[in-house]
This record gives sequence, C-alpha cells and structure tokens, in this order.
Amino acid sequence: MADLVVLSGRGEIPFLFKTLAREKGYDPVTVGVRGISDRGCDYYVPFLGFKQFENLLDELGRPPVVMLGKFEPSLLFAVQESLLFKLRLLLGDDLFKENYETFKKLREQTPSLKTADVVLTYLRYMEEKGYSFLPSEEVREIFSPALAPEGNLTPVPFELRSHHWEFFRLAKTLADAEVGQTLVVKDEMVVAVEAIEGTNETIKRACRFAGKGPVVIKVGRTLQDYRIDIPTVGMQTLKLLKRCRAKALFLEAGKVLILEKERFLKKATEAGVAVIGLTPR
Repeated sequence: MADLVVLSGRGEIPFLFKTLAREKGYDPVTVGVRGISDRGCDYYVPFLGFKQFENLLDELGRPPVVMLGKFEPSLLFAVQESLLFKLRLLLGDDLFKENYETFKKLREQTPSLKTADVVLTYLRYMEEKGYSFLPSEEVREIFSPALAPEGNLTPVPFELRSHHWEFFRLAKTLADAEVGQTLVVKDEMVVAVEAIEGTNETIKRACRFAGKGPVVIKVGRTLQDYRIDIPTVGMQTLKLLKRCRAKALFLEAGKVLILEKERFLKKATEAGVAVIGLTPR
C-alpha cells in the first residue's frame, strides 16, 4: 500500500521526488492529471477531477499528498469559458457537475490567480475534508540530495568571489516580499527582477535588455513553503545562461533545486558558467 501520493503536474520534478522518496524509505505513487501531466504516472484523474482524486486517495488509505510539477492556474479559469466545457456542463453526468461545483467553490475562495494562492486554497479545502499533505520541511528533506550545496560548485574566477553579497541580500528581500526569486545583475546594476513569468523568462528578458555577460541570482524565501513552490533551475536554465554568456549563477544553498544536478554542473563547467552556492549571513 502506498504511503505517499505525488499529485503530478508537468515536468520531471514529480518523478525526481518519487525516486528520492523511495531512497528515504517511502513507497510513493504518482497521480497525473490528463492533458497536463507527463506520461509515466501510476494513476491518472481527469482535468478538474476533484472527486475522482478523493476517491483514489480513499482507495489508497488516505496517505499524505504532495503537489509537484507545473500547474497553470489560469488554465482552470480559461477552460470554463470554452464551448466544449459549457456543452459538457449542460449534458454531462452528475459527477462532472459535482466537480464543477467544487471548482466554483475553490474559485470563490481563491484571492488571486497566483499559483501559491490557488494551491494553498486547494490544500485547505482538502484538509477540511480530512486529507493530509506532507509538511514543507519533510518535502525539503526528501529533496535535499538535489538541492544546491554551499560553496563553489564549478570553477569560479577570482573576480566573482566577493562582490555578490549585496545583490544576494537584495534577492532575499525581494523573495520575502513575494516579488520574485530571481535577480539578474550586470556591471553592478540590477537589470531584471523575476515577476510572474518565472526564472527562465526573466533571464531571457535580462539578456534582451542588457546583452551578454550577466550574473544570475536564484534564492528561496526565508519561510519557503515547499508544499507550494520549489525554487528550481535545470538544463533549460543553463541553456539560456550559455546563450547569454552569463558569468555566474548564484544559488541559495539548501533552498534551490538543481534538476539533473551532476549533469548540470558538468555542463556548466564546460560552458564556463560559474555556479556558487551561498548561505545567508
């Protein structure tokens, strides 16, 4: 019997978590959402299949849940405007209509379309029904082998070793203010701050405006809730750093997840991108 359920969005993070959880002694299963999640999940539920997911949890003995991967909250609100959705609501079965009523309830309770607000609203709804979620620190602990360690993770030029603290502290301040977790700097000036677009789009924007040779800083919030959001960099991030000829990538140690960690650091070394793990002072 599974003792942990990974509700899986798009991307590789849910599968990485499943592997790492097994190494910690868990027996996890992945549950995908049709039309959103990648292939390879153990189970699938329909889009907006709230009741089907609850029924599956009941069958599995109500193990704790963790939500990982990319979910697009705006999609929830766009789909209901489609003609196909309206026809199904008109002609669909009682289960579909029950799911829609749940969706309306959640929508009314969600203060914004920010991913954190949507996910937190759903967590509270499920907890009210008696379901549980893996605590934030336990999620982080399972991910710990894949988090950035402290220190120079690739060869670091001497000139990059001492000028970063001011901007690292600024990045932490912005993250704690819920502005964004990525800061891009060039020639001792901030050229881009992450907003709603995510790390990779922030790097693209910085390079369009400021050209080659930036330094990128990625941090977590002081009170990061890993049930809701996991600061992450991966091979796509590195591809953009190479294209922009970035000098360095500073990552908050113990907070930022590096996908394909060994390969990432090997390719960063080959590309001449310094990668440094920092701990707040």
